Amino acid sequence: MNKIKRYTLLIIGIGLLLQGCRSAAELSSSVPNPKWTAAQVVRAHKQTQPEFKYLAARVQVIYKTGDQEQKMNISLRMKGGDTIWMKATVLGITLAKALITKDQVSYYEMLNRTYYKGPIDEISRWLGFSVSMEQLQHILLGQSVLDMGRSTPQHIRGDSYILGPVETGIGWNLTNSVRPDNFRLKSAELASTGVVPTTATLNYGDYRQEAQQLFPEQLNLLVNAPKSRTQIKLSYKQLELLDRINFSYEIPGGFKKIMP
Repeated sequence: MNKIKRYTLLIIGIGLLLQGCRSAAELSSSVPNPKWTAAQVVRAHKQTQPEFKYLAARVQVIYKTGDQEQKMNISLRMKGGDTIWMKATVLGITLAKALITKDQVSYYEMLNRTYYKGPIDEISRWLGFSVSMEQLQHILLGQSVLDMGRSTPQHIRGDSYILGPVETGIGWNLTNSVRPDNFRLKSAELASTGVVPTTATLNYGDYRQEAQQLFPEQLNLLVNAPKSRTQIKLSYKQLELLDRINFSYEIPGGFKKIMP
């Protein structure tokens, strides 16, 4: 092989390598690309997953179920992949605190002076669908709750890439809607595969940039079951990434333990 051919192949090889290493941001577009495969969309979405040691945020929450509606402010703290800490307040008065780890969920509330401590599975009962602590962090941050593979069904609907449905292995099918401009989630739907027809829909608003990473500004969770409908709206008012943070949590003395 002569030098010209060797240099030509070298240039082509470098070009293909650089093409493969381009970031999701460089490949983003305002409209979906019909030539993109599921593997490309999945890889781009994974590239945009927020990475942090500690996160602190202030969140406004509206909780609706049946005829009841409650508004509160939440101080939210996270250790990436490990811990979620929350404090709920109204007019500056602490209503409750919660601490969620990989294995356990604990909370106490001031009004009735009660507390609960038990396995992480209890969150699944509250939300209406199965979720781990890490998956709960993904939900809060606009990341898919399941790592989708190369063979994931994909099509384009409107201005989004649609990935799924895929079987989660825990009794639900998952379908993700991915934005083409930043490859973050636009929405996601979990549909029960059991005898009880239940769906959980996640809708995300715009995303904000913090430390060159994208975090959702709004999240709307809607759970529809045959005899109930629960809606949780979250609006992130402030968010910052930190090198250290305090997860102080202690159940006050004299509080009564409640059963699930």
